[in-house]
Amino acid sequence: MRPVGESWQAGPFTLEVHRCYFISSNDLTNRADVPGWVAALARNGETEEDTRKAVTAILADVRRDGLKAVLDWTLRLDGVALDPAALRIPEAALQTARADLDRRQPNLMAALREMIANVRRFAEGQRGCLRDLELPLPGGGTVGERWCPLKTAGVYIPGGRAFYPSTLAMTVIPAQVAGVGRIVGVTPPKPQPTLPGAWGVDPLVLACAAELGLTELYPFGGAQALAWLAYGEPAVDLVAGPGNRFVAEAKRQLIGTCGIDALAGPTELLVLADGTADPAWLAEDLLAQAEHDPDAAAVLVSADRALFKAVEAELQTRVAASPRRAILEQSLGAHGRLVCAERDLAIALAQAWAPEHLELCVGDPEAWLPALTTAGAVFIGSASAEAFGDYGAGPNHVLPTGRSARYTSPLGVATFLKRQSLLRLSAADAAAMAPWVEKLAEAEGLTHHGRSAGLRGHHHP
Repeated sequence: MRPVGESWQAGPFTLEVHRCYFISSNDLTNRADVPGWVAALARNGETEEDTRKAVTAILADVRRDGLKAVLDWTLRLDGVALDPAALRIPEAALQTARADLDRRQPNLMAALREMIANVRRFAEGQRGCLRDLELPLPGGGTVGERWCPLKTAGVYIPGGRAFYPSTLAMTVIPAQVAGVGRIVGVTPPKPQPTLPGAWGVDPLVLACAAELGLTELYPFGGAQALAWLAYGEPAVDLVAGPGNRFVAEAKRQLIGTCGIDALAGPTELLVLADGTADPAWLAEDLLAQAEHDPDAAAVLVSADRALFKAVEAELQTRVAASPRRAILEQSLGAHGRLVCAERDLAIALAQAWAPEHLELCVGDPEAWLPALTTAGAVFIGSASAEAFGDYGAGPNHVLPTGRSARYTSPLGVATFLKRQSLLRLSAADAAAMAPWVEKLAEAEGLTHHGRSAGLRGHHHP
């Protein structure tokens, strides 16, 4: 470990470790350096190659050997010997978990229901905005499109370092509102037993599943879970949900076999702040993302150096007292940054990185917002902590990462729908269109396209 205060070169910029030995403090002074910054925030290429190879092997095994391979990899990676005759978590376990939670922790159950209601309200609002289209043609026909729900969808609920009932709600509710016919949930098992037949799955996840009405939940995790959803009996149309780099890589490799929501890997947060922000709030926001995973990235950008010193002091104190200290030190040490940059460079960095989460902890957030278009989700104003988004204010917390937010949207109802185009011509419409369609087909050398259209054009019922 480098001593406090030492500086060293890393690409186009200089890193200086100050008060917090586990997070770097840096200056960004030149727009030409922004690509280097974005590259520095990426995951290690060697690690990515190792991940790719491992996932490729798992997917190949499951495609070849089916459920047997899933069970073998679960034993190898999770240390759980699953019984192939009793894989599906019984509905009795789901209902028992909900009843127990209602009785023992009514306030927690109430919070769970509040989250579910907010997420469902938002999803229903989304569905209301997705309208079918029908445009009239001169001859009485129509052209248009309609939204059709997928038949099957698989949802992944992370459960490696912690269980996430919030993610269960975020993935299942939009699928339900979309009208998906069959929703299959998967989540990693644990060696420690919980309820009978539940394979160590946390009772809060089970209670949430019961409250949502999800009846298909299986104890599979990691790349083998996604492989089973795609290649196994469910043969889902789409897999959705966040996960670690192995889950994200499995989704990447499954594109073409089934659809995916996005490449939602380890979490990312970029906070843009000024002197109006509270250092304690900023520190906790950074820690809230860093505690997810050692691969998580939490970055604070400001032009206020005094703010940095205050945030560094808050981080030092809070990490030292945290029960999640080990993860925090790993993630902040590897991917955390405190970046000193003026407003225009802060915006340029945000636009180039396209982070999963973007917080605007500035005095005039609405003035910043129009220029910030690439992030997955934006939290506007200091009161709008990203944690509210994680726990059900309404918008979905399953978001694209790894710069894919430039072109991919948050998970939502539209994720579980497909658009189908519709063409309904009258004889008069066909007769009017046929001459120019024939000309275009002839120009492209597609003889039978022209003849097909011409037959309709010359037909007079």
